[in-house]
Parts: sequence; structure tokens; C-alpha cells
Amino acid sequence: MMSGLPVRVYVVSALLVAVWTAGGGLIGLSLGGVGWAVLAAVAAGLAAGAGMALFAWREAASARRKRDQRLREAEDRGTADAVLMAVALYKAAVFPIVAGSVSAAEQQARRTVAYRMSAYDSLPRQVRLSAAEALEAIDDGQDAETARTTLQALTMAVYDCRRH
Repeated sequence: MMSGLPVRVYVVSALLVAVWTAGGGLIGLSLGGVGWAVLAAVAAGLAAGAGMALFAWREAASARRKRDQRLREAEDRGTADAVLMAVALYKAAVFPIVAGSVSAAEQQARRTVAYRMSAYDSLPRQVRLSAAEALEAIDDGQDAETARTTLQALTMAVYDCRRH
């Protein structure tokens, strides 16, 4: 059993078609009798029904477009979060807490993942630019403070992406 908005939409649609049909019948009756009343009522009812069907089709298409846009935006936010995580893991491999605790192979693997994630086409431009700056600072490998600052800038770009 349906309830709420769909029921109200169907009821209002049926009432509008009924009102148009009755109005067409009355106009036909006033113009030329019973024959014209039937003809005008049928024509007005068909026109109202077609109009309601077109309206419903257009609204359904609009709702699908909005849903698809929200899904794309959610995917972009998720990808931005993944880029942030990949770059942070790469930074942790380049500047480990305990010196010598990360092998060169692991560092290279994290670098590869970070660069591949940062090159994803649907990333927002600001996230992509911030990721590039962070990766450049981390690749330099000399100044941990600069790498931390650029990673914070990437974090803020990702937060801005979520907010919008």
C-alpha cells in the first residue's frame, strides 16, 4: 500500500484530468449540445492525460539526472579521500618515525599508488594540484616540515571538496 507523496500526486493528477474532462464537456454542451459535449470532454480528457504523462516523464528524468549527479559527486569525494590517504601513507614511508623501518620496495610501492591515485581524471582540480605539490615535497625527501605543510594543504582541499 502506498502512502504519502506518491498517493497525493496520483490523486491530484486524477482530479486534474477529471476537472479538464468535465470542463471540456461543459464547454461542448454550451457550444452545441450533447454530441459536442462528449467530443469536447474526450478531447479535454485526452489532452489533460497526455499533459500529466509528459509532466511525470519529465520529472522522472530530472530525478534520475539529480541522482546520477549526486552519485558522481559522492564518487569524487571518495576518490579525493583515497588520494589523501595514499599521499599520507607515502609521506609516512619517506619520513618514518623509526629510521630504516621502511624498505625501499615498500616506499616505491606507496609512491606508485600515490601517483596513480593522484592522476585520477575525475578528481577536483584543487585536490589534484594540492596532491601534486605534496608529492613533489615528499619526493624531495629533505624537509619533513614542508611535506607536512603540503599534506595539510591537501587535507584542506579534500575537506573543501566534501563541503561543496
